[in-house]
Amino acid sequence: MRRQRFIWYFIIFCFILFNLSTYVGSQDAAKPKIVISVDLEGVAHVVDHASGPGSYYYDEARELLTKEINAAIEGCLEAGAGEIVVADNHGNSLAVIPEKLHEAAVLARGWPRPLDLSTGIDENTDGLILLGFHAKEGTPRANTPHTLLGKFDVIINGISVSEALFSAALAGEFNVPVIMVTGDQHVDQEARKYFGPVETVVTKESFAYYSAQSPHPKVIRQQIKEKSKLAVQRLKEFKPFRFEPPIKMEFIYQKAFDAEALSYFPWFKRKDAKTVIVKLKSMKEACNIILGLAALSMTDK
Repeated sequence: MRRQRFIWYFIIFCFILFNLSTYVGSQDAAKPKIVISVDLEGVAHVVDHASGPGSYYYDEARELLTKEINAAIEGCLEAGAGEIVVADNHGNSLAVIPEKLHEAAVLARGWPRPLDLSTGIDENTDGLILLGFHAKEGTPRANTPHTLLGKFDVIINGISVSEALFSAALAGEFNVPVIMVTGDQHVDQEARKYFGPVETVVTKESFAYYSAQSPHPKVIRQQIKEKSKLAVQRLKEFKPFRFEPPIKMEFIYQKAFDAEALSYFPWFKRKDAKTVIVKLKSMKEACNIILGLAALSMTDK
């Protein structure tokens, strides 16, 4: 009798344990996955290309960037986020300081790599944060405006795109919305125009190509933490940004020679002296084109 009772107790215990583990697993799976794509030029108090590798205040710029990322991670975690992937996208993609990054995040760094600016995005991702982004090539009174390689303006389906817009459209193919953007006032305006009522933090007021003003770094980081928390809490309110295929991609080069060189590839058609056009099936293909062009420009390294 005692043995039979023990067997029943054991069966009940195993049943409870199984259901508890299933519940915990389902709770973890329900936590949203967030990808934080980061650049450097849109970080508060980073104002010129002296913040590049080997320059005199690159280490300071990296510290400022990593602390802003940590503020975003803290906000996401407070809102109940699960997996957090940080995609380092500045220069050689080695700008984030791993040892000082929040321990809850996974860091994607180095280059080239799949999906480039949107590394970490997949069908299980719930939201994309664009942190430290800058204005696109040719934006007047913007701080260090450029697009991708800095040699051309990029037009996709008739819209001149920034790196933020390019990243958002790539994420959109995975049905992933942008939920938050940080950068100067031009980045803020673009985000509101194309992404809707996403959370934003204006990290600086740009004066000119190499000048801007920002609040104290601690003030900016507090804003980033608060807005990232709100963004995760509002996940269901955001919609993905997409370019409908086919993707018509135009490169308007600063130099006619570069446009001529690209036009020798069979997929590209020269529109005028400085403009080359290519038609693609998806933003993934567009991303691969950019990766290929960038890799070719760095073959001596």
